[in-house]
Amino acid sequence: MIDPRDDDAREPADHLADTNPMEPVRLDPPLSGWRRALGCLSLIGALVFTIGSVAVWAIPTGQPLPQITSDMNATSTDAVNGVPAADITSTDATAGDSAPTALPDQSVADPTISPDVIAARLSRPPAPAQVSGGITFVRNTNNPFTLVPDRPRTEVIQYEVVSGDTMFSIAERFGIQPESIAWSNPRNIIGGLRPGMMLNIPPANGAVELIANDRTIADLAAGYGVDPFAIIDWESNGLTGASPDTLLRSGVSIFVPGGQAEQITWTPRVERSGGDQSGAGGTISFAPGEPGSCGQVANPGGFGSWTRPIGSYSWVRGFSSFHTGVDLSASVGTPISAALGGTVIFRGWNSFGYGYTVVLAHGPFTTLYGHLSEIYVGCGQSVSPGSVIAGSGNSGNSSGPHLHFEIRFNDIPTDPTGTMGF
Repeated sequence: MIDPRDDDAREPADHLADTNPMEPVRLDPPLSGWRRALGCLSLIGALVFTIGSVAVWAIPTGQPLPQITSDMNATSTDAVNGVPAADITSTDATAGDSAPTALPDQSVADPTISPDVIAARLSRPPAPAQVSGGITFVRNTNNPFTLVPDRPRTEVIQYEVVSGDTMFSIAERFGIQPESIAWSNPRNIIGGLRPGMMLNIPPANGAVELIANDRTIADLAAGYGVDPFAIIDWESNGLTGASPDTLLRSGVSIFVPGGQAEQITWTPRVERSGGDQSGAGGTISFAPGEPGSCGQVANPGGFGSWTRPIGSYSWVRGFSSFHTGVDLSASVGTPISAALGGTVIFRGWNSFGYGYTVVLAHGPFTTLYGHLSEIYVGCGQSVSPGSVIAGSGNSGNSSGPHLHFEIRFNDIPTDPTGTMGF
């Protein structure tokens, strides 16, 4: 029996309702494991980036970001004197490492550091700091720029002599030996420099040769005792592609690096005060400033007659414009005597090549005895002709035991063989 209160019961049954086609429903298959992991990593990365951005924004301007030092496993914002760890060098203070180990260089400044802070830190002097483990950190440099050293000079230059110049002062100014200047110029400069003279100044120790007659590079090299390729390879000579047999034409100027020519003796400075026109009287000083100089010494004049300074010897070398005396070979300790009566104005070592030296004043004359092994007289002492003053030796610029003997008239070297026989 049908209940009249049932609404469904009043409606006639639709037998086709269950046969109408239905809209298909698509169900997604379950997500695979690697896709879920990738999604989680993306979310974590986004979260870390967001936190980092907030942290950078929150740090006050001028404060460096923390630096993590892997050596000490600690965070440091000011490893040494306010310099980040990336700007310092680590050296082992106890292990004696042959070279410092440079930590990675921070080529771009931290964007949170102001220019004023960077400038202040760079201006601080280097200061080492000891940390645990025996490691010393030292700032590399206060200068953030790379300095490129000047290129060494390779060409010969011209120098004009001025008042007060000496061969030694010019050589010191250009960082070369005085002999290199002498070998690069006419030899008459050895006797003395005058203001206005123009000198060739080589770029290094060696000699400048003005080719007078055609000759090969090998011949030039042999004369100066160097390898021919040292001349060929010197840039300013312009000999690229040449060989030792290449002919150098007359008039060409060539620098011989490391070349050595004849041995040179120098003319030291002499100062006179007072005295008559003959050069006697007053005072005299030989090579003032040298260790053996006696300063201003009375010069009453010479007396007696000229005599040889050494009794037994072998002739080695004579007088020339670049060798201002004579060389007399003798064994070490051979007695050396005064060639004329006079006064000791120099006794001891010098820097102009004579080694241990004695100089006597004889009025307008002076005599010099060089390369000694012993000295028997003192400053200001008066000596007679033939009295023993020293022993022969091999000191200074000397290739073997001998006496270098000079006679100077009014402080100009003269040939001793013109005064006495040898």
